[in-house]
Amino acid sequence: MLNIWRSGRSIWGLEKKKDDLGEELADVAIYLLGLSEILGINLEDEIQKKVYKNSKREYKVINGVNTRTKEFDRELEQ
Repeated sequence: MLNIWRSGRSIWGLEKKKDDLGEELADVAIYLLGLSEILGINLEDEIQKKVYKNSKREYKVINGVNTRTKEFDRELEQ
């Protein structure tokens, strides 16, 4: 499961504009895909690496916000 930033205020703000949110996210995705193509970055590979890295971190909800409590140990990677 992906860890996504959350706080009561940020989610509330998104819910108010939900009608336009899908289209705005599509714009961001199109821009990101184009940028990664121009820069020669394999976005699928980078996403897989990032999901793995995040899976090695620990999170706790502190004051309603999902907060990283343990950093990724780079020594495990090598």
